[in-house]
Amino acid sequence: MALRRGDIIGIVAPASPVEARRLQEGIRELEAIGYRVLCDEGVLARHGYFAGSHEERTQAFLKYLEDPSVRAIFCARGGYGSNYVAERLASRSVLLRLQRRTPKIVMGYSDVTTLLIFLNQTLGWVTFQGPMLTKDFSAGETGYDRIVMEQLLANASRGFTVETDAQTLRAGTAEGRLLGGCLPMLTATLGTPQEIDTRGTILLLEDVDEKPFRIDRMLFHLRRAGKLRDIKGVAFGEMPGCGMAEGPAEALREVIEEAFAGLDIPIVFGLRFGHNTGRCLTLPMGVRARLEAGDRVTLTFLEPAVRPPNKKSRRKK
Repeated sequence: MALRRGDIIGIVAPASPVEARRLQEGIRELEAIGYRVLCDEGVLARHGYFAGSHEERTQAFLKYLEDPSVRAIFCARGGYGSNYVAERLASRSVLLRLQRRTPKIVMGYSDVTTLLIFLNQTLGWVTFQGPMLTKDFSAGETGYDRIVMEQLLANASRGFTVETDAQTLRAGTAEGRLLGGCLPMLTATLGTPQEIDTRGTILLLEDVDEKPFRIDRMLFHLRRAGKLRDIKGVAFGEMPGCGMAEGPAEALREVIEEAFAGLDIPIVFGLRFGHNTGRCLTLPMGVRARLEAGDRVTLTFLEPAVRPPNKKSRRKK
């Protein structure tokens, strides 16, 4: 359902441990916008390289999914561990509970991609690749695009167009539903019950601090698994630290061109979602969109990403 100022946002840490100072900075930013923030009491927990045990993280997430006073759930950070939470949410008893719930906004990126894909494909919810507390919101409005975020999360009546500073690698226009996220998380779904279904999608791909040959390996894996066969277009993130400095840039471009050779689809690079260098975009997964790649790159959401607060019907895939 739509998120308005004054609504409650629940904060969870489904993956790696969280830094308290940055968490508080992110909470202050949300409160300054006008939201109320409810932070799970275990959000600062540490259990090895996780933010609490697998069961604790799952229960914290489930608590806010089922709390009718919480309109949205924002993730504190990524890292590693969301796969364990998704596995527990997929158990028969929990899944039956979730199927009776009204969809709500869940937002994050990086490792959280696992949860976003699960909620979208298993329950039919629209989920959001978008800013997180300890990285993007903690930086204030230099860290995220507030206008795009609020348009998407509050506007239940129409879609809209985002003009971007992404660059065109292959020109064209495509329409399809947005889906994707952090590249290693997508390849990790292959062969599991939550395997990503890319048919008819504008595929979102992003990563951070990976060498071009590793990007090549993951794209090769997706291609061999048939996941690039029926896509309509591709939008890469900024890919910070992935070899886009002078010199290695050409190596990464060659990797991308080879991975999508033979596909007559638009390809863009540098869309500011996921791991980013500032002004993180919010992108709705499961919503139909139009990607136009030419001298300029625009992304148009062809339908609203949220339902009016009084509408209880669940969005279908």
